[in-house]
Amino acid sequence: MYTCPNCGKKFKAEEIESLRCTYCGSKILFKETPPVARKVSTD
Repeated sequence: MYTCPNCGKKFKAEEIESLRCTYCGSKILFKETPPVARKVSTD
């Protein structure tokens, strides 16, 4: 998922044709990190 900081729209990577927001035309996109907790062993 990518988020545009200007208009706040969220869209998937498949929806992006170029590295621009399809709604407002901004060149800045933030890639959201998935909320997955990782377990690390200390052995």
